[in-house]
Amino acid sequence: MAEGRERAAEAERDHAAPPSGPGQSPVESGKAPAAAVPRAVEDSPLLAEEPFRSFLTDLGPGAVAEMERYGAELAARHHGLADDPLCTFALAVLDGCGPPEGRSGLRADLAARAAGGGARPEAGGGTDDSAEGGEPGYESAAARRAAVWRTLGDLLAREEGAPVDGPPPMFQLSRAMADGRQSPESDRFRLLHALHAAAARS
Repeated sequence: MAEGRERAAEAERDHAAPPSGPGQSPVESGKAPAAAVPRAVEDSPLLAEEPFRSFLTDLGPGAVAEMERYGAELAARHHGLADDPLCTFALAVLDGCGPPEGRSGLRADLAARAAGGGARPEAGGGTDDSAEGGEPGYESAAARRAAVWRTLGDLLAREEGAPVDGPPPMFQLSRAMADGRQSPESDRFRLLHALHAAAARS
């Protein structure tokens, strides 16, 4: 009889537990509070993928810095900068990796790249701003790339405890991504931006 009661209790627990499966978002599976997720993105399938799943487990101010670092990576990929050695090095340092040599001048190198118009490495002859500049009414591609470099420098400065002037990182990244072009990175950035705003408000 005791065994029967245990089976009944186990069945009741299974029935009460929220279902979890590969087709569900963390919100649906009960792994994140629905109230914390902006309504505009609560049905996004990307919520079930990393790093969004991890962000949702602790959606608060503690997640903001990592969100901004991921936003810088998305912006770099969106603008074809991710394979630039300077960008790769900066992202590695923000991850706590990368060799110690060269770090002392990294912020100066990033500032110089931003001041120089954010030039990207040439690939197959490269492209000019008119060919990749997005839709009319947006900033030039060079200005958007410069915003990516500037954000990387600001994130490094903040990590080192140095003062940072100018707009906050997510503002700069939003500017960099506002070119009207659709890409996997732009889709992810829209979700990230919504979660970042929710985390900052928490």
